[in-house]
Amino acid sequence: MVYAKFVGIINFVADTPFNIGGRREANRLYTLRLNDRLLIPASTWKGAFRSIAEKIARTMSLTGVEKTAVEVAASAHDVSELIGNITRSHADLLEKFKTELENREWSQFPEADKVLRELGYRDEDLASESPEWLLAQYLLYHCPIGKLFGNWVRAGSLLFTDTLIQSKLHTRPGVGIDRASGTVKEDVLYFVETSTPGLKVQLILIGDIDARASTPSTLLARTLQAIKTIGLSLGARKSAGLGALSMLSAEFHTVELGKDPELHANPLKAPKMTLDEFTQWLEGTKNPNT
Repeated sequence: MVYAKFVGIINFVADTPFNIGGRREANRLYTLRLNDRLLIPASTWKGAFRSIAEKIARTMSLTGVEKTAVEVAASAHDVSELIGNITRSHADLLEKFKTELENREWSQFPEADKVLRELGYRDEDLASESPEWLLAQYLLYHCPIGKLFGNWVRAGSLLFTDTLIQSKLHTRPGVGIDRASGTVKEDVLYFVETSTPGLKVQLILIGDIDARASTPSTLLARTLQAIKTIGLSLGARKSAGLGALSMLSAEFHTVELGKDPELHANPLKAPKMTLDEFTQWLEGTKNPNT
């Protein structure tokens, strides 16, 4: 197993104007700003990356608990929906979990006792908590999407930074649409504040990878390659064509923990890797020192 820290500097160009939702006053939507500069919060970047990763995870050839975790957790917006997915689609699995929970013999669920105790459950908690909820916790712990981006039981291994951009602002009019009929709604006029098209936008992405060629690292590699190919959509009014970003360039600096202690505090001093080299490394096909 290879533990590593990386820093990625990813440069995008805004092919279209964008609006990162700020305050709304009457029929006017302002974009988010900080000290007269446009702000793309870390949460916006994270949500855009996660949306792509969730789609990719469903297409991966996963097995065992990771496969089940993606099936029940990727589409769940809250805990009740997650538990509903388990009871509807994995009733047999739930019954096996109930039996092993009662007998404390974890043959079908490796390390379940260790995982639940790591999450803070004691013997009395395991006896009183619902099996559905405990199984949900176990699956969330093993979900590769959650390992990268976080979920209800664990912090993610990726850190996205805020981005501040200097830009002129434009106000764009729009009309409301009746989704049922596809026609324009009467008396629904609004205005959206947007950036200038063609802006250069930079993201700093920092992460810890628990194992080269593990499911999370492979998922990250494929997510980055997808963004390189199809770009990224950010902010409001994406259906109207706003917020389309294309990747211009990317560089990554990777430090395998334990190999070079002097680089641990500043991975940017490590040799630069292109996006293709970095994703090859994530999938276990490239040595970062070659």
